[in-house]
Amino acid sequence: MFEIIETLITDHTLRTVAIGSAMIGIASGTLGCFAFLRRQGLVGDVVAHSSLAGITIGFLVSYALSQSGGKNPFVLLLGAAVAGILAMLLVSGIMNKTKIKSDAALGLMLAIFFGTGIFILKLIQQNALKGNMGLQTYIFGMAAAMTQDDILLISILGFIVIFVTLLFWKEFKIHTFDASYTESIGFNSSLLDKILSGAIVIAIVIGLQAVGVILMVTMLVAPPSAARQWTNKLGQMVFLSAFFGAISGVGGAIVSSFSQSLPTGPTIVLFATGIVGFSMLFAPKRGIIAVWLKGLLSKRNVFLDRVMLDL
Repeated sequence: MFEIIETLITDHTLRTVAIGSAMIGIASGTLGCFAFLRRQGLVGDVVAHSSLAGITIGFLVSYALSQSGGKNPFVLLLGAAVAGILAMLLVSGIMNKTKIKSDAALGLMLAIFFGTGIFILKLIQQNALKGNMGLQTYIFGMAAAMTQDDILLISILGFIVIFVTLLFWKEFKIHTFDASYTESIGFNSSLLDKILSGAIVIAIVIGLQAVGVILMVTMLVAPPSAARQWTNKLGQMVFLSAFFGAISGVGGAIVSSFSQSLPTGPTIVLFATGIVGFSMLFAPKRGIIAVWLKGLLSKRNVFLDRVMLDL
């Protein structure tokens, strides 16, 4: 244990990856609660996969504007965010203008945007544009490649997401549980939905480099799923979800650092999944073991009552 803490303090690369992964876990865990409670987990999947198209287009824009070629991380993240928001706007438009249901609209946008991203990525690689090697890592993530500049950008965007959540806490809370009531007391439900969706997009986008477009949805769903097993209160759920997200990021970074064969992104996801499994088993009120023990105790009490009646 002390060796791990010492390595975390002294190893610059591990410390950088751990801090960045923790910030990603906190941001995605916080916003993931609202997506989880609104049953919009697939939204995170669509945004994450759609962002690949924005990343590749952002690379082309960055390459065209840079005299020496290459890519600008800020432009890539901006492209990813724009693509994610555009995908959600198109989903909303399809649902409002056609008879296509939400799940079909989400699946359609996921396929179109992700397919477009893969197509552009292959074109970039075939033309051997300078700086294209790093683009492949956005599919499965490469947290070990994070730099101090990446950490700074992730931290700024993460703090923005948390600030927006705190600023609109009451509105988000009411809107999440009863959108109709939100309208009846004078709040703009449509505007709140756009603000919340935008914050979720940012929370997903900042984790793409570490976890990748394919696995990022897990970081949006797993921490809230684990937190929900431990509490019925939204405030406590958000806090626990952010904590579980941070623990997953730091734990995955540490485990992968001690084994060269384990990639950081998938290890973080597996760590988060492990927390979900532990919570489903051992949570005091909702856990499988707790429910089983409660049922066993109930049967025992019924048996004792019958014995007492017979006596």
